Amino acid sequence: MELKEVLGRRRSIRFYLPHRPVEREKIQKMLEAARRASCVGNVGNTSAIVIWRRDASPELMQAITPPLGYQQMQTAPAFIFWYADTDAYQIDNWIERLCDLADQRRLGVDAEATKGLVNRALRPFFGAMWQEAAVSPLAMMDVGQAVAQATLIAYDEGLGTCLMSSPRLEQVAGLLELPATAIPVCIQSVGYPAESWEAGGQTKKRPFTDLFFENSHGASFVPDQAVDEELRSAKMLQDEAPLPWRDGGACVRDEGVGARR
Repeated sequence: MELKEVLGRRRSIRFYLPHRPVEREKIQKMLEAARRASCVGNVGNTSAIVIWRRDASPELMQAITPPLGYQQMQTAPAFIFWYADTDAYQIDNWIERLCDLADQRRLGVDAEATKGLVNRALRPFFGAMWQEAAVSPLAMMDVGQAVAQATLIAYDEGLGTCLMSSPRLEQVAGLLELPATAIPVCIQSVGYPAESWEAGGQTKKRPFTDLFFENSHGASFVPDQAVDEELRSAKMLQDEAPLPWRDGGACVRDEGVGARR
């Protein structure tokens, strides 16, 4: 399956098969995809704790599952608690990662000269602002990129996922004994879907021209219809929800048969 079709078919899944466990190796693949995501200075600030329902304490499961809504939390056999670790930006760690990029020939031309420049010029500058950088929007964006890659791998492995925040996110973090350097970001439910990706159609989003602009705010980036058709042909754009037969819970009788479908 091509990437554009994967993007078009992915859905947030809220109903899972509770009797079907998620294989550990598939979770590992999701985590590896997250580890491979692009991030500032290769700091690697995205971390996660995998929670298996079968092993979780009643107290933890109660904290994960709010009393109203969140039906996906009732049936998912696994969860991933994603968080940003600000310690990754600690100045010595940050400089070490940059020097490592130089050694990999991913930064600069001459490795030793680049590392010398990093220590002379960047260490003083980053040393004065690393704590702010560790909680900046860019740092949180890197966590988002990592989670997005894990989400796509989950789909590729036949799994469904759903991301959510929670009014009890800090409580969950405490029960998981996260370090003081951790910033909880979200919980991701993971399991085998009990619903079809095609059942409801593609989720309707805000209009393209309301979200994206060209040269200045307010000047909408007007999409090319030919590109839209190309993306529809690639199955990245699909029929949006609700599909005509979505409300098929009502009884429909075939003439002469009287069967329900």
